[in-house]
Amino acid sequence: MTSDLRKYSVFYLLLGVVYLGGVLVPLMNNDSAHHATIALHMYLTGDYASLVTQGKAYLDKPHLLFWLAAGAYQLLGVSTLAFKLPSLLFSGLGVYATYRLGRLLYSREVGRLAALILASSLAFILANNDVRMDAVLTAAIVFAIWQLAEFVEYRRWRNLLLGGLGLALGFATKGMIGVAMPGIAIFVHLLYRRDWRGLFDPRWMVLALITLVFATPVLWAYYQQFGADGVKFILWSQNFERLAGARFGSAGASDPLFFFHTFVWAFLPWCLLGAAAVWSRGREVIDARLRPIAGQEMLTLGTIVAMFAVISSSGFKLPHYLNILLPLFSVLLAAWLAPRMAQPAARGASIAQGLVWSLMALLALAICGWAFPVASAVVGAGALLLAVVGVWRVRCERGMARLVLTSVVVAVVFNYLLNFNFYPQLLRYQAGNNLAAAAREQALDLSQIAYLEGFARANSFDFYTGRLTPAVALDALKASPTSTLIYTSDAGREAISAAGLRVEELASNREFRVTRLNIRFLDPRRREETLSRHHILRVSRGTNQ
Repeated sequence: MTSDLRKYSVFYLLLGVVYLGGVLVPLMNNDSAHHATIALHMYLTGDYASLVTQGKAYLDKPHLLFWLAAGAYQLLGVSTLAFKLPSLLFSGLGVYATYRLGRLLYSREVGRLAALILASSLAFILANNDVRMDAVLTAAIVFAIWQLAEFVEYRRWRNLLLGGLGLALGFATKGMIGVAMPGIAIFVHLLYRRDWRGLFDPRWMVLALITLVFATPVLWAYYQQFGADGVKFILWSQNFERLAGARFGSAGASDPLFFFHTFVWAFLPWCLLGAAAVWSRGREVIDARLRPIAGQEMLTLGTIVAMFAVISSSGFKLPHYLNILLPLFSVLLAAWLAPRMAQPAARGASIAQGLVWSLMALLALAICGWAFPVASAVVGAGALLLAVVGVWRVRCERGMARLVLTSVVVAVVFNYLLNFNFYPQLLRYQAGNNLAAAAREQALDLSQIAYLEGFARANSFDFYTGRLTPAVALDALKASPTSTLIYTSDAGREAISAAGLRVEELASNREFRVTRLNIRFLDPRRREETLSRHHILRVSRGTNQ
């Protein structure tokens, strides 16, 4: 293999096609469209200090994602691309920071391989499709770790300044986890190196001040909206309430292995090789009794172990909590792979990746052959073209290099089918975005549409109409002298009819909560059993004919 950057350029181009498909997928109601409408409130009202959802104060996530999205609306208009573009750009920063961290800790080749592993991992790609906080948070955290690790190595003020910026960006995205994880990483790094001078460097106090200065806009905005309680919440309560499961529910609380089996799919196609790398490095550390080993580091493994312990003990677990560890898994795996790339692939590695490829092929067949068969010849041809180009590029590689790069090709084709076939078909069953399109096609007066209070709402409808749809009570409909356009569910329609009002259906669409898939919905023969409908109705006084 050549050692220059061009050897991976074809794979990044193939991955670029995949990411483009993710950017074009409509927003899902939970949580993408929800977050997008918080930013929409900022954009429409000009109030960038307040976090508001459906007319109520939103005391949960900080402001950065919403500010980025609202700024993108100003430049590009309210659109899927505008909401997703900031996260995509931050993901690019995250991939680059992973490269630089791998290069700093090991070598240029490790950095390049780590960046490719991260960019092709399933959860990292999904974070740019179903956009939440994760892409921005992951990038901010790995950027901060890279800059602070460079400060430890070179003691440069610019790295301290940029490290503080990274910490503040992480804080402004999801609270103190954006500060805590880089802090753990650097503490472990210094402790393993026995760098006592670095550990007690007084400039860490300067870093705290820099971070506070960069984080001031978020703290000010919380104070403006919520007072001192809001500042206390984001500095302390938010993450600890999640750990305790006190405020956000107890999802996954009873499963201590939740993030272990999440890792299996989130780090596809690298999960088994990643586990082997963790096992190998862990044995080295234990055999050395935690003494430093030349050419090795503890930043990645130590932080992974510490954070796994923290999030696994949480009373509230969600799969995307694991995303912030993917850059460190990527660096650790790349360091394990790099010296083996020019060697024949070990039998165990070949078997492991064969199993992974087979699993991904079966999943692709189940999703895009059974549940949602590929309906477009163009999409099918695109998948074939990507596979051919990838195989053509891999053909000249040998041994472990061929195994690794073939895994990238498998990831490309698999995620292409998800982004260009599965998700576009899936989103046909989300009523909000489809009814927004129907309203525009029929040239309905969007400013006259309201939700029926107490029944269905859809953030995706608000987003794709570019309007924060108000709600109207049934009694107000009964008293209205004119007809009203109503977005509602089957139950809402029944309530309107039962009230003796005249109903004219203007549009209707099947509805399913697409972020909560189940086997009944995926089964084409049983899917209809799981569906309800949402409607746009013209409601007026009188009786139905």
